[in-house]
Amino acid sequence: MKKFIVLMILLCSFEANSLFVDKIENSGIDFIHKNGMSGEYYLPEIMGGGAAFFDYDNDGDMDVYIVQSGNLPNSKKGNDANSDKLYRNDTTTENQPVFVDVTQQAGIVSNGYGMGVSTADLNNDGYIDIFVANLQANLVFMNNGDGTFDVSEKAIPTTDKNWSVSASIIDFNNDGYLDIFVANYLIYPMNGFIKHCKAFDGSYDYCSPQAYKYQADYLYKNNKDGTFSNVSFKAGLNNKSASGLGVVTADFNNDLKPDYYVANDGVENHLWINKGNDEFVELGLASGVAVNMNGEPEASMGVDAADYDNDGDIDLFMTHVNRQTNTLYVNNGKGWFSDLTMAKKLGSSSFTATGFGTIWFDYDNDGLLDLFSANGAVVKIKKDVISKDPYPYKQPNQLWKNIGNGNYKEVSNMQDPSFLRKDVSRGAAFSDIDNDGDLDILVLNNSSVPQLLINVTDSKNNWLGLKLIDKTKNRIDLGAIVSINFDGKTVQRRVKTDGGFESSHDSRLLIGLGGYYKNTSIDVQWTDGMKTTYNELKINQYHVIYK
Repeated sequence: MKKFIVLMILLCSFEANSLFVDKIENSGIDFIHKNGMSGEYYLPEIMGGGAAFFDYDNDGDMDVYIVQSGNLPNSKKGNDANSDKLYRNDTTTENQPVFVDVTQQAGIVSNGYGMGVSTADLNNDGYIDIFVANLQANLVFMNNGDGTFDVSEKAIPTTDKNWSVSASIIDFNNDGYLDIFVANYLIYPMNGFIKHCKAFDGSYDYCSPQAYKYQADYLYKNNKDGTFSNVSFKAGLNNKSASGLGVVTADFNNDLKPDYYVANDGVENHLWINKGNDEFVELGLASGVAVNMNGEPEASMGVDAADYDNDGDIDLFMTHVNRQTNTLYVNNGKGWFSDLTMAKKLGSSSFTATGFGTIWFDYDNDGLLDLFSANGAVVKIKKDVISKDPYPYKQPNQLWKNIGNGNYKEVSNMQDPSFLRKDVSRGAAFSDIDNDGDLDILVLNNSSVPQLLINVTDSKNNWLGLKLIDKTKNRIDLGAIVSINFDGKTVQRRVKTDGGFESSHDSRLLIGLGGYYKNTSIDVQWTDGMKTTYNELKINQYHVIYK
């Protein structure tokens, strides 16, 4: 009995001092990822899936869509009818998430081998739609506004059947309608696709991407009638085949046009600068973001873009395979970047991990952007093979705190044991699930159950929540920029759902104010160029801002 009491005290102490606690067990999210492991080491099996937080029923809280994989087409295991899942958020109590599976009643049927998901209002009807990136044919679910969705058979060309992983949705040409950029991975033959690669001990293992041919990414232009045209050729994307895994959108050179950055696996990353007239030029190498400080391409997986150092320009962070470190590219204000990974204390702590899902977010609302990485190996871990682990790819996830001056300190070990659980983590989606003013994390684990990491940080810091709607477009203005001045500094945040790996995030801005306690003003730069100031917004609550 005494041992039990001591154990309970230790567990309670962990939770009291932790920043995040996994509460998936009683949340109603009963999802289990299935990758169709066949023993043949088909490369898609190791890639996992993602999730999206979005308010599909416009009731003010964030619901979640989770992508399922299943068995591969032509697999020896046969067809697998497992569908993606849609869960409605019914949470009413802080720190206790409650979700209900509404997949069937919503009409969601998605039996493809799923990878990533992105959400946005694609037809300006005020309801958020769903784009699912699959191995082979991608899907678009159009929201009917009554809690149901229809699969759009005509939304995207049916001939586009490749290995799509992540997507970013933004209005790249400022015509009022959102377009879709899709990061494609490899040309993966669906018949006779077995390629045998070996681990350190001579056993079979998953191959590197270099074993396959690369492919170009897609850019879908919105035709304003519920359909999209593939304009990749005109945009110049066909000139650069690679192995895209993550994609994020931002105005990297401050010319008021959104650009795309693509994290490629094992080859140079791409920075697509928007030249207007549906044309882009690739300037990754010239801008300093194609390779690391040693001039070497890396195995980039997840990526995010934000003004992490509060100097008014957009920086880049991406996760990599172990023994490469994650990478921080800092913008000089003119679209030219420097690799400051080591200088900002992000190198050695990520050296042994293989990172996928990531995002810049302010977990303690102090006004400084922190970092999370969802980790899991892609080749067998030697010590786990020796210990006869049947799935020797597990690693713990990581969290870094921004301690000021752009420097970071890893705080992973301050977490509850449920945070530190080793798994093969892939996608990670971020949202304020319980609307309590801090961001929570849903981590998708390959061939396992997710982690629902609820933020229990007791920071006492203040915050401001914002949902920005352009009434002329009848939708959230993805790409709009908000600036707030407080405590002698300016914090800039961009409305977005992209970034990370295979996942889509809460489109509301949650801006940490630290100890600042007064009602505050914000400056909004809308995507059409209009600038508006909104005064005396009450702190520690969400506001809907209309243009």
